[in-house]
Amino acid sequence: VKEPYDEDALETVIVIEDSGDKIVLQHLLSTGRGGIIKHWRQDWEYENTVLWEYQGKNKWTKKTLSPEEAKGTWTQRVYQVDDSPRYEARGEWEHIGDLSQWTSARTNRPLPRRDYTKRDDYDFLEVVNRQAITPDGWVHEQDNTKIAIVEEGLKLLCREFGLNQYKKVEDEKGDQARAWWEEHKPFWKEVREAWATVFQSRDEIVIAKEIEGDSLMDAIRDLGRDENANTQTAEARPKIEKAINRIHSGWLKFKRGAVLQTATRKARPLSRSSGRRRH
Repeated sequence: VKEPYDEDALETVIVIEDSGDKIVLQHLLSTGRGGIIKHWRQDWEYENTVLWEYQGKNKWTKKTLSPEEAKGTWTQRVYQVDDSPRYEARGEWEHIGDLSQWTSARTNRPLPRRDYTKRDDYDFLEVVNRQAITPDGWVHEQDNTKIAIVEEGLKLLCREFGLNQYKKVEDEKGDQARAWWEEHKPFWKEVREAWATVFQSRDEIVIAKEIEGDSLMDAIRDLGRDENANTQTAEARPKIEKAINRIHSGWLKFKRGAVLQTATRKARPLSRSSGRRRH
């Protein structure tokens, strides 16, 4: 058993959309030095019938559900900083007395940031997620299994339990982040729409880590830093699409690794988050 990994951060959560059957939440990270970073995004959709499932080796494939399979479920989609896919999971909310919680089906996820640059001995996490509402925020519990893809099939390395706590703090602490988002949201709207076109037109997505030393995250971030990115969005959109398609098609230059089908055993907007994991 290793010592727990702990981390604290100040995030502002902006509600981009709330249409009843779909909720879009954008997380913005305060650096502590006066800076704001666009962080991850989560979308929630009711009775969603299209899932993008992570297959390992930076590959996602589209899965279509019947209306009967999707009935009564909410899908959580989690996106990277550049709005590329990370993972999706579907589950049901249950309400017991004062407790409201959502529990996902078992799903696959890429390596977390804490391991991505440090470890190469496993390929993905198999996870059951639980989101529980609290009086001052919410709690995200994770039941993780670290799995490697080997010649013999799948190798289970260890189990890990994660806990992310989101607690509301003083609203004024999010003023700087909200101002930043007001300035930059036109550009990121174009990024989301460019990705929506990709999701609609393909049945699989494979993203190269980098092409000629340039990652997708770096390319999108550099475009967003252009002083005209938020006022001349019509000019920004083709550049965004070019960056996304370059990284996606560039994967053909890389050796494709083994993939798996499933990992079964064969804005109220201000929150402070802290993570605690033991494995």
